[in-house]
Amino acid sequence: MDKVDVENKTDFADMENKMDSGDMVNKTDRVDMENKMDSGDMENMMDSPAGTVFEFKKVSYRYKQDRAAALNEISFAIPLGKKTAIVGPNGAGKSTLIFHMNGLFSSESGEILFKGERLNKKTQAELVRRVGVVFQDPDDQIISMTVKDDVAFGPTQLGLSASEAKQRAMESMELVGVTHLADLNPSELSFGQKKQVAVAGVIAMDTDVVILDEPMAFLDPSGQRHIQGIMELLITNGKTVIIATHNMQLVAEWADHVIVVKNGACLGNMSPRELFCEHPHLLEEANLDLPPVAQMFHGLWEDRAAMPIQIEEARRWIQAQLNAVK
Repeated sequence: MDKVDVENKTDFADMENKMDSGDMVNKTDRVDMENKMDSGDMENMMDSPAGTVFEFKKVSYRYKQDRAAALNEISFAIPLGKKTAIVGPNGAGKSTLIFHMNGLFSSESGEILFKGERLNKKTQAELVRRVGVVFQDPDDQIISMTVKDDVAFGPTQLGLSASEAKQRAMESMELVGVTHLADLNPSELSFGQKKQVAVAGVIAMDTDVVILDEPMAFLDPSGQRHIQGIMELLITNGKTVIIATHNMQLVAEWADHVIVVKNGACLGNMSPRELFCEHPHLLEEANLDLPPVAQMFHGLWEDRAAMPIQIEEARRWIQAQLNAVK
C-alpha cells in the first residue's frame, strides 16, 4: 500500500500542484476500500487476460465542475510487462492518470480496465496491492524516522509480519543500493538518496506495476544511470514499468511504448521510433521537443524511419561514415 495514503501524511493538493495543475482533494480512503475487497474480486483480477495492464476507454475526470476536465474522454492501452512513457506538457493530465492507475481516484465517466478487469469500487481497491508509485518529490512519501523503517512501512501495511516486512525491506534496500543508509533519518539524506529510498519502498511492496513520476528529476548523471538501471531490473523481474517524463532522450533510450497527452486527451499511442521519426508533429502539438539525437539528424535524414534516435545508434552511424572515408 502506498505509504503516503495510509497515514494521510501527504496533502495531495500540494503534490498535484507540483506534478501537474489543478486543485486536489483526497478523493479516496484506500484503507477502507481495501477492507471492502473480497477474495472473489481478487481472484477475478488475478485471472484476467494478459496483453494489456491498463486500458482507458473514454475516461473523463475533473477536480471541480466549473473547471475544464483534467481528463477528457482519454483512451489508450498500456502493454503488460513493457516499458511505457507518458509524456506531455505541464497540466496535460499525467498526474491525474497516475492517481487513477493506483486507485486514488475514480473516473467520472468511461471505463478503466486493469489486466482486462473493469475497475469498480471493489476492484479499484486491489490496485493498492498491485500498483506502486514513486512520486517526483520523495518527501511526499517518506514518513518514517529511519530509512529501514520507511522501506518496511509498505509491506507492513499490506499485512506482512514484522519479520517478513523487515526481510522485504533489507532485500529491496540491497537491490537499490541503500543498505548503508538503513539507520539514518531520511532528513539527513540528499534528494537523490531520498528518491532511491522511495524506490526501495515501492519495490519492497512487490507490486505488479511500478510507476515513476519524473524519475530523473534533480538527479546527477550517476544518480540517473542508477535509477535507469533499477528500472531495467524491474522489467527483467517481470514488472510493468511506467514513467511520466519530459525527458525525450530518456524516452528514446529506454521506452518500448510512449503515450502523448495534452489537455487531458491522448494525441498518440505508439513506439518512440514512430513518434520521433514518423509523427514528430505530435511533439510540437504537445509543446515538447525531439530528443537531442533526433534533433541532430532530423534535417539530414531522408528516410526518417531509419533515423538514429539513440546515442548508440548515432555513434554507430558516425563510425560507419568515418570508416567509409578511410
